[in-house]
Amino acid sequence: MRYRRISSSRKPGPGGSSDGWVEERRGCTVRFLMFLGVFTFVLAGTGAGETNLLKNGDFSQGAAGWSDVHAADATEIAVVEAAGRKALLLRRRQAAAKVQTTQFNIRLKPQTLYRLSVTGWGDIPAKVALRPSSSSDPDFFNLCKSWATSTAPLETGKSPSVNTFLYDSGLKADSAFVSLYLSGETPGEFHVAAISLLEAGSSAPSPDETVIVHLGDSITITSYLSFQQRVEALLQAKLAGAFPAKKIRNVNLGVDGEFLGEMLDSGRYDKVIRENYKKIDVAVIRYGANDRRMYSVDRFKELLGALCDNLVGDYPGIIIVIGTGPYIHGSENANRHQYGPYWQAASEFAAARNYPLVEIYKRFEAEASEKTAVKKGDAHPSAYGVSVMADAEFEVLSKLLRAK
Repeated sequence: MRYRRISSSRKPGPGGSSDGWVEERRGCTVRFLMFLGVFTFVLAGTGAGETNLLKNGDFSQGAAGWSDVHAADATEIAVVEAAGRKALLLRRRQAAAKVQTTQFNIRLKPQTLYRLSVTGWGDIPAKVALRPSSSSDPDFFNLCKSWATSTAPLETGKSPSVNTFLYDSGLKADSAFVSLYLSGETPGEFHVAAISLLEAGSSAPSPDETVIVHLGDSITITSYLSFQQRVEALLQAKLAGAFPAKKIRNVNLGVDGEFLGEMLDSGRYDKVIRENYKKIDVAVIRYGANDRRMYSVDRFKELLGALCDNLVGDYPGIIIVIGTGPYIHGSENANRHQYGPYWQAASEFAAARNYPLVEIYKRFEAEASEKTAVKKGDAHPSAYGVSVMADAEFEVLSKLLRAK
């Protein structure tokens, strides 16, 4: 075996559901065209020559291809006329009632990029989920943890907004299903005007492309934010603007509630990273928020070293970047005694190994504002907080890319 393993005496990790977090979303662009006094919104859909892998993604054929269409006392899923065209209505009449529709048996090709886009609006939050699986590896479905990595809330409001996600199938995923559902428990409704899953190109290893993978917990994946508000999307735009001649791709594999021991012991590192991605040029690693509940600071450093050793052994020439977690405004006890020691340990580890460090803790502290968190005293960054994180990561990554 080319890399060393360290057992972590794995314990059950903290939970990761974030349906209860709803906040004002920023950064979703909606364009309106006015022609002869009629407003027409630009819908997510297929362009010229593009094939939508989802059947009836514009609902022009009613509910064909979508499961569980019905009308009942507690819930309703139906195709209706809205804003001058067909739209899928998801309605909850009774609190906590489940409302979900799914399209199954979507075939995927290996090492292929797919662009998932959803256009919709509503008065309660809905979500879209892309759930890949592998016929060659039954464990992949659970270990890839797509309930965090490729699931996101859809923006509420009276006007339609577009949520877009770029998915890399890697070597393992060969099928998937896509679900649309209402999150939370509040009665209300959401309209989906269009949904598409388009093939966007190859993700096969290329010497002229830099692949950046983000590893960590909920602070890294921020599954409670829309796809375009997450750190990989913000970085993708920043790096593309700064390096227009370079091919750069960001992949976020963070998972709510994850800790280093779980990553190493569960098989997730082997099956979702090592066996699934042939090429990784840069790994941005940020753990500690959940590790603090599992083991000591010294053990955290040891496991962080094990993960880095695995990556270096599996991806020769890889650049490791270590990140600290956020400063929590209004909670000095958490900063000093709970999270702080693990952020300090990450910083010391980076210095000892001469790895670049993204110092989020100090950046958040300098912000001197509670708006970097989803709520007061919370370690999870808000959309604004993620933008601060992306700025800090951009400074480090742009120096590395210029050096390359």
